[in-house]
Amino acid sequence: MGCWGITAFESDAGLDAISLIRKHLPEQGDVELRQMLAWLKADSWNAPPEVSEGVSHTSPMAVAELIVKFQEKDFSALDGIKGDKKFSSLSSFTASKESLQWVREYLSETLFYSRKCAKEQEKSGVLWGGWFQERDWKHWQAHMEKLIGRMDELLTREGETVALWTGSICQKAEPGKIAGKKEGEERENPHRSEEESMTFFERELKKMFGTGASFSEPRFVGNCCYGRLTDQIRVKINFQTGMVADHYDRLKVTLLNRNEGTIDSMVVKFGDVWGLKKTTNPNFRDGVNPHIWSYGKEIGWYVYQPGKEDYKVLSEAVKTYLQVFQEPEEAMQMGQKMC
Repeated sequence: MGCWGITAFESDAGLDAISLIRKHLPEQGDVELRQMLAWLKADSWNAPPEVSEGVSHTSPMAVAELIVKFQEKDFSALDGIKGDKKFSSLSSFTASKESLQWVREYLSETLFYSRKCAKEQEKSGVLWGGWFQERDWKHWQAHMEKLIGRMDELLTREGETVALWTGSICQKAEPGKIAGKKEGEERENPHRSEEESMTFFERELKKMFGTGASFSEPRFVGNCCYGRLTDQIRVKINFQTGMVADHYDRLKVTLLNRNEGTIDSMVVKFGDVWGLKKTTNPNFRDGVNPHIWSYGKEIGWYVYQPGKEDYKVLSEAVKTYLQVFQEPEEAMQMGQKMC
C-alpha cells in the first residue's frame, strides 16, 4: 500500500475503501454509515487493521473523510473518480450515534498507538513515525485530530441518528430524468440549511460575528464578513495569512466609507488575543499558536479548536476597535441590541 499525502484519499488504502463503498451504493437511494462499515469489515482487502498497529492510512479514516466531504458538499474527489455521481445522487446518508462513536474511537486509538510506536522507533533511529519529513508527521497528526473533532461535533447533535446528507427527494421517473423537473433544471434541496451551505471560513466568521457584533447587517461571503457600522461606514473583516502562506493566524478589519473608500484598518492576531493554547498533542508541550491550516483541499484549525469563550474574546477585541469610529448614540444603540 502506498500514499502520496497525509489524507486517506491520498493513499491506496483510502481509495480502495471508497471504491468498495461505491460498488455497494444504491442508485439514488439511502445509505447508512453502519452499512459502509459492514462492507469494509467483511472485505479481506479493506478490513480495518488493528488500532494497535498505528497504521497511518486506513479504511475507517477514509470513511471519516468521506463524512466530512458530504458535510461540506465536496464531491469532486468522489464522483470525479468514476464520473458516475453515485455519491452525490444519494437520497440520504445517515449515521447512528453508535456507528459514529466507533469511527471516532478507531481514529483516536490509531492516533494514540501511532504516537506510541513513533517513540519506540526513535530508539532505533527512525524519526517522525516513519514519515519522510517532520512536517508530514505533524500534519498527519493534526489531520487525525481534526477528523476526531468532526466526529465529536456530530455526536453532540440531538437524537440517536444523525443526517449526514439529504439529497434531492425525487419520485420515480424515466431513466435519466428526475420527476417534477424540466430538463436542465436544478432542484433545490428543501432540507439544506443556511449553515450547511456555508464554507468553512463563512461558518467561522459567523461564530465570531453572527450575533452580538458591534455592527449591524452582517453578511458572510467567502473569506469575508461585511457589515454596517454607521450610515456612511461599512465594515469588512477577513482572514489573513502571516509569514506562512497556508497559515491563517489573523483577522484584518477594514473600515470603508461609501464615497471615499478605505478609512482605516487593523490586524488582530489570534495569538495576541488568545495567547498560546495548551493541547494534549505531545508535539506542542508548550502550547500552540492558534491558526487555521490549509493543506490541499483540507482546511481547519490546526491542533487547537477555539471554543465559545475564545470567539467571544475575539469579537470583543474587534468591537473595542470599531467603537472608536462609532457615533456615541449609535454605539449605545448597538449595546442595547446586544442586551
